[in-house]
Amino acid sequence: MMQACAAFRHAARVAAVASLATAAAAQEPSDGPGGRMLDHSGHTLDQSPSALEEHGIVVDFELVDGAGNSVTDEDFRGRYLLLGFGFTHCAHICPLMAFNMGQVLSAADASMAGIFVSVDTERDTPAVTNDYASHFGDGMIGLGGSIEQINAAVKNFKVSYAITKTQDNYTVQHTANVFLIDPQGALVDVFNFTTAPEDILAAIR
Repeated sequence: MMQACAAFRHAARVAAVASLATAAAAQEPSDGPGGRMLDHSGHTLDQSPSALEEHGIVVDFELVDGAGNSVTDEDFRGRYLLLGFGFTHCAHICPLMAFNMGQVLSAADASMAGIFVSVDTERDTPAVTNDYASHFGDGMIGLGGSIEQINAAVKNFKVSYAITKTQDNYTVQHTANVFLIDPQGALVDVFNFTTAPEDILAAIR
């Protein structure tokens, strides 16, 4: 009973966070779809999906899962894959991103997996990241790794991030896009983190 109550409280909390995140994103200044956006956590979305595609994204990563095992993009062949970069202490953008990814997975007819990669290697271990991601639905996993591994992955996906630490503040900025990869490992599309699940599903179907 206690576990059921805890699960219910978490589900309610996720739904509330997603609702708040949607409202926050809608109120943020933007210079157009996929343009520069800044939320209260210091996120920036500084590259449009079309610009990212033009720069030649390479679907290639070697990261670490929650059990400490090495995971590569090839482990997901045969399934559609949604992949996004963020960090678990995020208050608005990352919960919305992960929530939308989880919604796509639950509604998709095709076999799918969702990956949330944390760029905050100091605070987010692979185990912490996986625990965070798994709360957003079946098929959602979290991956992390060393700074070198994260930097290699973000370079391949043309994602930028910056972590700024002061005595009073810890700010993480990063590109907040969601990448759709087909079962053969090819990039299908790049979505803004606010893209509705039904729009991503349409791209899959």
